Amino acid sequence: MKLIVGLGNPGPTYEKTRHNIGAMVADSLVFSYGEKYSVHKRSGTETATVRIGGEPVMVAKARAYMNVTGRQIGPLAAYYSVSPADLIVLHDELDIDFGQVRLKQGGGEGGHNGLRSITSAVGTRDYLRVRLGIGRPPGRQDPADFVLKPFPSATRADVDLLIANGVDAAELLVKQGLEAAQNVVHAW
Repeated sequence: MKLIVGLGNPGPTYEKTRHNIGAMVADSLVFSYGEKYSVHKRSGTETATVRIGGEPVMVAKARAYMNVTGRQIGPLAAYYSVSPADLIVLHDELDIDFGQVRLKQGGGEGGHNGLRSITSAVGTRDYLRVRLGIGRPPGRQDPADFVLKPFPSATRADVDLLIANGVDAAELLVKQGLEAAQNVVHAW
């Protein structure tokens, strides 16, 4: 089984922030298939199963803060024996221009504590990533403050497009694999 994880922080305070774009994409993916989340009792995550290209895929969000996401995602992946090659993490990316989507497998965490937590929990960096570009903060704004701020209302249409493209990218990863999906997504 493949496992798609949308990174974010729980609660209404954070739901519209840049740091939660991964969770927003996960929500859109689940709702587009007419499914709803339920709580996985062993891990504490919110999960839903969808069928992408005829294959069952679990979509999950931790109900813990970003910095400790791995505490719930690690046990979930272990429970379902999900290999790193079948783990897809949706996350915000400062080093990619706002609105761009990039795919990769493995690599560093670039200071992203959610990725660091997942890497620690699953024991490797060699999982798939849907990197959702939020851009760099303006001027000298602290990146930690920037990611915890909501997207400006003037960018709503662009955020909606980023979410839709994130959903498409995740589906392509499941259906076609990394290299074929990269050829499509990186041409957008």
